[in-house]
Amino acid sequence: MTKVCERCKREVYRTETCNYCWRKIGTECVKASQKANKLTRLVICKDDWSKLAVRTMYKNKQAPAQAAARAKA
Repeated sequence: MTKVCERCKREVYRTETCNYCWRKIGTECVKASQKANKLTRLVICKDDWSKLAVRTMYKNKQAPAQAAARAKA
């Protein structure tokens, strides 16, 4: 069963969700991925990689929900 990448509109077999823009993207549109901890895997797409604030959150291993919680505290 094929799915459609929301970034490039190609048909792909496997999609992942970008943790910063929440789009379902194919493996060709994934810029980088890393494990933040044992359970959390962070994925960033090529569009969000070009945004410096989002890339800084990714490099600090922060998901958007974690960053918002730390800003409130």
